[in-house]
Amino acid sequence: MPVHFPIIRTALANLRRPLVVDDRRTYRGIELLVPAFHVASEIERKSATQTVGLLLPTGGTFPIAALAAWMLGRTVVPLNYLLKPDELQYVIDDCGCDTILTVGPMLDHLGYRPKVANLITLESLDFRAVPELRWPACPDADSLACLLYTSGTSGRPKGVMLTHNNLASNVQQIIDWVDLSPQDTVLGVLPQFHSFGLTVLTLLPLTHGMKAVYAARFVPQQIIRLFREHKPTLFVGIPSMYNALLAAKSAKPDDFASLRFAVSGGEPLPQDTFDRFRDRFGVTICEGYGLTETSPVTNWCRPEEWRRGSVGRPLPGVEQAILDPATVGVGGRVLPAASSQGHEGE
Repeated sequence: MPVHFPIIRTALANLRRPLVVDDRRTYRGIELLVPAFHVASEIERKSATQTVGLLLPTGGTFPIAALAAWMLGRTVVPLNYLLKPDELQYVIDDCGCDTILTVGPMLDHLGYRPKVANLITLESLDFRAVPELRWPACPDADSLACLLYTSGTSGRPKGVMLTHNNLASNVQQIIDWVDLSPQDTVLGVLPQFHSFGLTVLTLLPLTHGMKAVYAARFVPQQIIRLFREHKPTLFVGIPSMYNALLAAKSAKPDDFASLRFAVSGGEPLPQDTFDRFRDRFGVTICEGYGLTETSPVTNWCRPEEWRRGSVGRPLPGVEQAILDPATVGVGGRVLPAASSQGHEGE
């Protein structure tokens, strides 16, 4: 199934229910769907390339722009706004997009305008008119849905080719593995240009009807305020974020009482961070693992299966090989099978 079909279904089933909350506003289902039709029309008028760049902060504009591109059968290229100007321009040129969707505050943050034929700021579009309705494109499962650039270990950023099946099946694997429902709320801070931010914090909630609450920047006091206001049940962060929450003197156990899942990824979670967070707030942080090339999530440690230093068992359908088997209690190596189509141009 194309990755955008479940998102459209969720929006249609929740036209007046808040699905996304970000730093600027709340989006109901209809407020995600109608702008997406408007943006799709603008892309169709101006863009002649298969790829469409998204240069957007973490928030509700990202799923709107991605949905618009997917409804046209285009390939989404999330652009990393933390790259140096020459690196960002390299990605734009390498992916071959002639159009970038962005917002004015993002360009102000960058301090420059990337070189591209069409630089469309979403706030310049008129979303008040009745949009041009269209039947969403129905690409093959193996059609390219997303081109995610990752720095890897060396050299220029490389575009990882992820198909509709890659993204949709990874979301379904997570749903099958973790006890989540439309009653859950996700608090997202990770960038949506990152594979984990795209899959777990964007596609997962919008596919499954969960509310997604976003913060464009990680500011501990703001995150604590969002915990108190929205009572999220799922939070995904990196170790430094958990350390920053520990350093916030105003943080209290009640602030995190709603959490069913606190997940850490990106790098190993220090044991001291785990112990202090559990002792102070009563929350068990579980680790997950994945790579952009694996679509991305391969392992997710469920709370009931928590073991010290473990990223948990592989998700259903994930193939992994154990290299050089180690004895109990000794760290070993696991080789996950890459499900992506490889790197662009290779």
